[in-house]
Amino acid sequence: MNGIKATRRIRRIVPDCKLVLLSQEASIGVVREAFRLGAKSYVKKEHAPDELIAAVDAALMDRQFVSAKLADHNLSENAPTDVWFGEVFDGLRLSCIPSTAVAPNHEIQFYSDERILLNRAVTFIVAALEAGGSAIVCASEPIRAEFFRAVQGHEPEIDDLIQRGNYLALDAEETVSEFMLGNSPNATEFVKLLGGVATAAADAARSRHSRVALYQECGHRLWAQGREGATLEVERLFNWLAYEYDLDVLCGYSIAYFDVGEDRHRIQRLCAEHSAVHSE
Repeated sequence: MNGIKATRRIRRIVPDCKLVLLSQEASIGVVREAFRLGAKSYVKKEHAPDELIAAVDAALMDRQFVSAKLADHNLSENAPTDVWFGEVFDGLRLSCIPSTAVAPNHEIQFYSDERILLNRAVTFIVAALEAGGSAIVCASEPIRAEFFRAVQGHEPEIDDLIQRGNYLALDAEETVSEFMLGNSPNATEFVKLLGGVATAAADAARSRHSRVALYQECGHRLWAQGREGATLEVERLFNWLAYEYDLDVLCGYSIAYFDVGEDRHRIQRLCAEHSAVHSE
């Protein structure tokens, strides 16, 4: 579990605690998100010998503290978040301004090869299952089959997980067809379908604090059809779903459907509907 997810969970269980994050992460987006979630102090591990005591003191006095190396940056919630797309996007650097309704646990994975996607997504799903939580996979049949094979061999056994309702698989194409009304998603049908699945997954989890992880390709299917507007609407609905049902959501998008030179602003709008962007 990373620091951001730990912060969110700790604050949920102990809302009034004074959180001091000690991390090697220097991304301003991560620091900004930590403060948005309620952390009082953020200290780079390398600076801990000089700064940790001051950071704890500041937290106890209900003041904000950030490592000196990060102090010159704009850490306000509405500041732009830098997103690095790496070699896959030819080093394109975008400044994505997150939507005001972005859930802190709604991430997007751009991938050039399905093996890259599966490596990340399976890790994401298995972590929830091994911790006593539940998992929802909304994907194409080949991807669902790969998930099934990948989860086999992990404890608990996949057949037991399915029987208990901890592992739920949906066909992405069928799911999209059920909540789309013409060129736009119908929010009522979306909530009825995916909200119902999320509730069932949460009920099957070991405890009310157990994680429910959702991997989805609904947005990707719409984007691949050239339906950008519908894609963004669907991602906003997933933001709502993540907030309302306390889900961790990972969205998979193949870079085969993006042209960095021509799609710069379209990519930017898509990224702005997510709390974190990953690309390999």
